[in-house]
Amino acid sequence: MSSPYGYGGPPQGRPPGPPPGILPPPQAAPWPPQQGQYPPGPPQQYPGQWGQPYYGSPGQFNGFQPPRKRGGPLRLILLGFVLLIFIGVSVAVMAALMGNSGTDTADPGVTGPSIVPTPTTNPQKGTAEDYLLNADVYRTGPLPEENCPAANLGSGSLAAQKVYYQRLFKCLNDAWRPIFHELGQDKPDPGLVVFDQPVQTACGNFQPLSGRVLAFYCYGNQVMYVDVKQMNRAFGPQQDLAYLMTIAHEYGHHVQGVTGLFYARAVYLQDHPDQKLESSRRNELQASCFGGVFSKAVEKSYPLTNRLDEFKEQSSNSFGESPDTPPDERTHGLATSQGFWIQNGFNIGANKACDTFAVSADLVK
Repeated sequence: MSSPYGYGGPPQGRPPGPPPGILPPPQAAPWPPQQGQYPPGPPQQYPGQWGQPYYGSPGQFNGFQPPRKRGGPLRLILLGFVLLIFIGVSVAVMAALMGNSGTDTADPGVTGPSIVPTPTTNPQKGTAEDYLLNADVYRTGPLPEENCPAANLGSGSLAAQKVYYQRLFKCLNDAWRPIFHELGQDKPDPGLVVFDQPVQTACGNFQPLSGRVLAFYCYGNQVMYVDVKQMNRAFGPQQDLAYLMTIAHEYGHHVQGVTGLFYARAVYLQDHPDQKLESSRRNELQASCFGGVFSKAVEKSYPLTNRLDEFKEQSSNSFGESPDTPPDERTHGLATSQGFWIQNGFNIGANKACDTFAVSADLVK
């Protein structure tokens, strides 16, 4: 996109970056938390993948981040954040069961969090910081209500997941298209690839069941990719709300790309490299908040109306980092932070809920 801010789109002519790296396998995180309804299967192991390094610096892959075990062998190979601009990959990864962990963010009450962030600083007009705080997308209204009943995931097979994603993806496009139009961004809908075999993308080559990659959005060609086998292994077909949140989160990264927020953040970090970790968390939690706003648009038809307790439980326990994750590796937000922002987007029901760059640091831990 073009804009007066000088960060209108990704650099052209760059070679695709390497695929995302290897992360440890997840632990089971079934809904409901009580035992007996959906007994979890045995823990899955991926031989040979523990401890292998992966490409890029913290925050390079802008998706849900799994918890890491303190003292483990996963130390990042630092190639610098600027690589993010060239690779443009957003990856969703499986998360481990957090339980009711800590009080790192405000615990949602009966109805959950409900805040509208307001910038408290006055950056110079036209700067990347000004754009992150005051982007026009925050002034758009609610997404239109969508008639979007969830397709049955059945056994989680390739065929069943394709039907589920195609229906959900149509709803995402239909819901966000009027927002983009309001912003003067009448661009083609993003693409969708559902795979269970090796796939070549503009952001690198990917194998099914690679580490913890569930799904990723590639800024280089505006296509979302979903690993069927990994989604089924992570959640099973019973936890369809985890599927909804994963895909809605990744579409949130598409929203950031279309609206220029992704590129504004890249420019901002060139001048504020010390903000890399916190900015990454703000970015990830914003994508989750956008996913919550979409969830509100399908509340009645999906339906979520009688499943809000499950929605809250899944949002706060299925994605994010553990409190045990070392502070210098917290790039995506704690599980409680993920839940806070997904629920905040849902409860406010409009994009004004998602200005995560305007809130205090304690809300983006």
